[in-house]
Amino acid sequence: MNAKTLAAGLVGAITLGAAGAAFADAMFLPGLYEVRVSYPGDGSGVETTRECLTSAEAKEESLERQLGEVLNDASCQFTQRNIGGGRFAISGTCNNEGFRSNLKQSGTYSPTAMTMDMSMTLAPVPGAEPVSMQMTMSSRRIAANCPAGSDND
Repeated sequence: MNAKTLAAGLVGAITLGAAGAAFADAMFLPGLYEVRVSYPGDGSGVETTRECLTSAEAKEESLERQLGEVLNDASCQFTQRNIGGGRFAISGTCNNEGFRSNLKQSGTYSPTAMTMDMSMTLAPVPGAEPVSMQMTMSSRRIAANCPAGSDND
């Protein structure tokens, strides 16, 4: 398991549903969102996808709920949990499948956009050199309606 795979698993609840994120003071609006993910420093560039957020999905998802999945992970202990006012910051240590990682996430959210910066240091096996990585993600609504043929309501 490489660092990118583990990082994707740790933050999957956030990045997979980032376009559909909402919070008590900022519900995301339905529509077509562009999601951009990059891993600064590894030369892989930016991965860009488009996702349709339906009205039903917008009502069900929340940033608090998505972060809650990460924050309630029994394998993690968090020292920072700040969510509110259009900003969030989380940090802690996780032990997943024998891998210990120190994780930091911070970002912003609004009704039509979200950003997240994540850094993680992973010690894959005892005595091995730690592996560090960074990931940035942004999501922004690019159209109020999804194109024909997409999964929309």
